[in-house]
Amino acid sequence: MAVAVDQTVRPASRPGQPGRGAAVRLVLRNRWASLVAALACGASVAAVAIMTIGDVWHLPPAPQLVVDATVGFVYPVIALVILLGRTPARGTRALAWVMLGAGLASALAVLTAALALVGSDQSDLVGILAQLQSWLWVPGFLPLLTWVALLYPDGLLPGRIWRVVAAAAGAGIVLLAVGVGLYPEDFQGAVPVAKPVTSEVAAPVLVVAAAVLLVPASIASVWSLVLKLRRSQGLRRRQVVVLLVAAGTLVAVTLAQGLLPSPADVLTQAAAVALVPIAIGVAVTRHRLYDLDTAVCRALVTASLAICLIGVYLSVFAVLQAVGNERSVLSAAVAAGATGALIHPLGRRLWAGADRLFYGDRADPYVVTSRLSSRLAAPGLDIAAVPEVVCQTVVSSLRLGAAEVWLLVDGEERRLAGVGDSSAAGERFAMRHRGETAGWLVVAPRPGEAVVTEQDADVLAGIADLVAPSIAALQLHQELQRSRELLVAARESERQRLRRELHDGVGATLAGLRLQVESAQALVADPTASALLAAAGGSVGHAVAEVRTISNGLRPPGIDDLGLARALELLAERHRTPGLAVEVAVDEVGELSAATEVAVYRIAAEALANVSRHAQATRLVLALTRDADSLALVVLDDGVGPDGGRDARPGSGLGIASMRQRAEEIGGSLTVRAIEPGPGTELRAVLPWTLEGPR
Repeated sequence: MAVAVDQTVRPASRPGQPGRGAAVRLVLRNRWASLVAALACGASVAAVAIMTIGDVWHLPPAPQLVVDATVGFVYPVIALVILLGRTPARGTRALAWVMLGAGLASALAVLTAALALVGSDQSDLVGILAQLQSWLWVPGFLPLLTWVALLYPDGLLPGRIWRVVAAAAGAGIVLLAVGVGLYPEDFQGAVPVAKPVTSEVAAPVLVVAAAVLLVPASIASVWSLVLKLRRSQGLRRRQVVVLLVAAGTLVAVTLAQGLLPSPADVLTQAAAVALVPIAIGVAVTRHRLYDLDTAVCRALVTASLAICLIGVYLSVFAVLQAVGNERSVLSAAVAAGATGALIHPLGRRLWAGADRLFYGDRADPYVVTSRLSSRLAAPGLDIAAVPEVVCQTVVSSLRLGAAEVWLLVDGEERRLAGVGDSSAAGERFAMRHRGETAGWLVVAPRPGEAVVTEQDADVLAGIADLVAPSIAALQLHQELQRSRELLVAARESERQRLRRELHDGVGATLAGLRLQVESAQALVADPTASALLAAAGGSVGHAVAEVRTISNGLRPPGIDDLGLARALELLAERHRTPGLAVEVAVDEVGELSAATEVAVYRIAAEALANVSRHAQATRLVLALTRDADSLALVVLDDGVGPDGGRDARPGSGLGIASMRQRAEEIGGSLTVRAIEPGPGTELRAVLPWTLEGPR
């Protein structure tokens, strides 16, 4: 048994990764964004270098500048990655530019602070630098708490009322920046530096006014994320969850700052700060630009492993210190040993969890195939439900955008099942059984990705191989059903032809012959000859009756003479009694195949007979409707049901089986259910309105 994968032309580069020339064109097209990102990253790196060369890390403001430098470096990089993506939407570009602006402000804040720290005098230049760093952190931090939360993930505000929140946040940021810039507070560098421009009167007023605007705006912005989480589903919901997880990690690390020793506290907070823009970049792009998903996956694993190991080390160290009477060296050694023993198993589990977050279970094909096998082996699973189970398993296990199963029957492709949005172009995996193609598994890449990766293709090929026998069985079943439908259609068409010939040919000829015999009998005076002619006329009359009986047995007589709609109305009228009210609602169904007409009439006749004989009903409704693909015959009554309970209709099982067989032999279906809250029963037959085309 082999599985063939349709060959598609792929670029030499990795999926989703543009060539070098394309990358250059992207950068040139976004030259201003690239310039801002380069300026921010250069300022952050220069600030760290200046503080290292100037040996000012021991000064009070210096350690916290590591977090600001992280914001100034990571946010612009991720924003540029978003802008360099494949045709980002207008709203997404707005989100990226907010991140670029915040990153640039943070980078300039840390650069001016670094220059002020290494200043050895109270010159005017150092004072200007001190004044700049005092307010630049405001536009570098507060937009992340307000505008980014409002615009994430698609750059669109949740509604018009949220424009007021965004405007209030912008006004509050401006007021707070001016207020803290004017606040009369010296900068504590190598030497205390006073700001050249201050105002003891204006600064508090501006800060209070900014707080009045920013506090409710920040709360509303965070609440907008909660609303998006509650109202969204699918990919958008996962995007919000990714950001909330990263933000929750940052909050937890920030609250634990007092428990961590220096410099682990600052480094841990910087790593947690970096998680937030990385989460935004992963959720917004999702197209593996420059293998971003792999890099982010590794970054998540590294950061999570570092946080867990630091927590384990500090916990073990604190416990041993409390028990061991201040034996610091031994406690540190034991804590380090316990932490080292956890590096490998913990790292492996974290890597598996991060990989599953991005790609599902593709790293372990056995898990996918075993899960699918167990679902296919579930008791009572109909073989017709196999395609739906396959699609659900593929989408849920591999996080793919969509999956469909197509069946090849008589040279035609039929869609059996599908899960997800199948509008995107998909890749086909042929399912072969005994060397013959039975169908295809068609899958769409993950949202944002261009193609199905090779690793995913290997897993999908195994799945196609696993389900190929079941699809082949469905193919055989469909071919048998099609043959059965054609046989039934041919049978009913031939019966219709025979009835016409008997009724219009043989029957009419015999009736004419009888009239001739009767006319001859009237002209003959001889009693013997008259008796013979009378006997001949009787024989011919008997033959006419036999022909009529045979023709009526081939097809219900009312269909050809009156049409299906009128025949059903007369059929229902015959079941009307003083205790049973009958309602008929038959649409104009137009031309139908001979087999469909007979099936509708026979099922209706059997259903009406069951109701009148066994249901003890007082009301009966017969309805026939037609849509583009099928007919729906519905029989409703308010009597006892055909199955279950002591009030079940006697002798109705065989009738239902006969009706279901008539429906299924032409490719239809029949269902019988109790009407809630009852009493009553609904019989619904759905039939194809043509098998070989209208006659």
